[in-house]
Amino acid sequence: MNIRPLLQAANNIWLSTHKSADGDGLGSEVALFHALKSLNLPVKIIHNDQAPERYHFLLKGLEITDATKVDQSVFSDQDVALIFDTHDPKLCSPLFESLQAAGCKIIFVDHHIVFEKKIENITYHINENASCTGEITLGIIKNLSIPLTTDIASALYTSLLFDTQSFKLQRDSIQVFDMAKELIQAGAKHNQIYHYLFDNWTINKMNYLSKLISHVRYKNNEIAIISITKSDLKEFNLSTDDVSDLVDLFMLVKNLEASIVIREEAYNYYKLSFRSRTYEILSWAREFGGGGHLYSAGAWVHDSEDNIIKKIHSQIETKKAVAI
Repeated sequence: MNIRPLLQAANNIWLSTHKSADGDGLGSEVALFHALKSLNLPVKIIHNDQAPERYHFLLKGLEITDATKVDQSVFSDQDVALIFDTHDPKLCSPLFESLQAAGCKIIFVDHHIVFEKKIENITYHINENASCTGEITLGIIKNLSIPLTTDIASALYTSLLFDTQSFKLQRDSIQVFDMAKELIQAGAKHNQIYHYLFDNWTINKMNYLSKLISHVRYKNNEIAIISITKSDLKEFNLSTDDVSDLVDLFMLVKNLEASIVIREEAYNYYKLSFRSRTYEILSWAREFGGGGHLYSAGAWVHDSEDNIIKKIHSQIETKKAVAI
C-alpha cells in the first residue's frame, strides 16, 4: 500500500490507537511518528484516553493530543488519520466520530481477523498473518524509504515483544526473529524494553493475585473464568493495565485449554478477554460484539455480569470450544 502521496498532501497526519492502548498499538504509532517527522511531515499523536504508565518510556518528550478535549474544528477533509491495532470504530471513540464528521481520510492498520465495514473515507490496511501491527508498520516505513533510527526501532520492538509476549506467541516462523534481529541491530535494546513491559509487578498485585486465585471458577477443568471487579482494584490500588496480563498468566496451568477474564469497567459494562491454546475462541468474542485472533480475542460488553457468565457457560456447553 503506497500511502506516500496521501501523506504528503495532508494538512495534518493524525496517529492513534484503540482505547486502553497497549504496546502493539502504541509502539506502531510512535514508530511511524518518528519516521514521518524525519520527512518533516505535519504528524501528531492523538489519544482517546491516557496511555498506561508502563508505556511512558515510549511517549517521553512527545506531545499527545487529548481527543476528548479538542474542538472538532481542528480536523478537516484534508487530514489523514492512521489508527493502529484495531479496525473497530467502537474502540476509537470519540476520536473516530470527530474524524468522520470532518470528512478526514482514515486508515486502519491492523493484524486482527477482518470484519471490514463499508464506511465512507475508510481504508483498511490489514495483514492477518503479521505477528503484530508493528510488523505492518515496519513495512510502511520501508515503503517510504525511511531508514531505521534507534527511536523507530525501539518503538517497533516494543510492538513485537508485547504482542508475541516475548516470543511465546510467535507463529513458528523465522520472520519474527528476523524482524527482532533487524530492530536490535538498529538500536533497540531487548533487556531495557522487556523490563518496561513485563517487570512491573508490585506487592499489591501479588496480594491481589492471592485473593483472585481462590475465586476463579473452573469449567470442566479446562476453562478458567476470572472476574475482576472495580472494588477489588480500588482495594489493592491497581489500574486496569496492572491486571491486563492475568488472562495470560492462567494459561500457565498445564491442563487449561482456555481462560476468560471478565473485568468490570463501569456499572453493567465489562471488558472480556479470551485466551486459548487449541480452542477457537474468536467466535465467542464475536458473539459479544468483539474480535481479535483465533486464540486471543476480546470484547467490550454492556450487560450484567450474571448474563455474561450465563452466555459463556452456554458457549462452553453448546460449542464445546471447537478445537483446532
